[in-house]
Amino acid sequence: GINWTLETLAGNPNLPVEQGQVVKDGLAASQRLLRVVNDLLDVAKIEEGRFGYEFDNVDLIEFIDGALTSSAVLAKEYGVKIYFEKPEDRIIGRIDSNKLKLVLSNLVDNAVKYNIANGEVTVKVEKLKDQSFVQISVKDTGIGIPPEEISRLFTKFYRGSNVVKVETTGSGLGLYIAKNIIRRHGGELWAESVLERGTAFYFTLPTDPKLIPAKEVIYEEGI
Repeated sequence: GINWTLETLAGNPNLPVEQGQVVKDGLAASQRLLRVVNDLLDVAKIEEGRFGYEFDNVDLIEFIDGALTSSAVLAKEYGVKIYFEKPEDRIIGRIDSNKLKLVLSNLVDNAVKYNIANGEVTVKVEKLKDQSFVQISVKDTGIGIPPEEISRLFTKFYRGSNVVKVETTGSGLGLYIAKNIIRRHGGELWAESVLERGTAFYFTLPTDPKLIPAKEVIYEEGI
């Protein structure tokens, strides 16, 4: 209701410039608050084992292509280019599209926000040799993560000491949620980084549906 009210006011061409800016700032703050509330609700559902998943057979290349489209506007705003390296063959995976899109959006949007001017983000998909898994990576040319903080990346409310200087807002819950979603799909999520050189996030997804857990798996911090 608050968002709708502020969006309506922001669309009023008769508002004085100063008042219009106040409304836009209020709308941005309201949208940030809504994202934090949604993250907190998602975490509560995850930890109660009732996040709810609906799996279906999906062409992973087409799915990722579509998911990256939604990050294109943000990338343009930050002056960052996104590249997608994909295999020629189709890869079919059994996934929950809505949940997995949360993971991709989180990883790609972070790679864009914490990049450098004229930086790059490369998303790559490859089948793992002699394994029933596909690996997706999201690599950036950004600010990187201090090595002593890598182990804390997937804990609740954690945000890197250098990250908060670039983007002051954020719940610190996105990677914790992403870790749980990937675990529920039967895969793993991890990161590698070099300070001031960039960060790479990797996650795997099984191509064999038998490797997907029968019920929700809760990721315990530190494990």
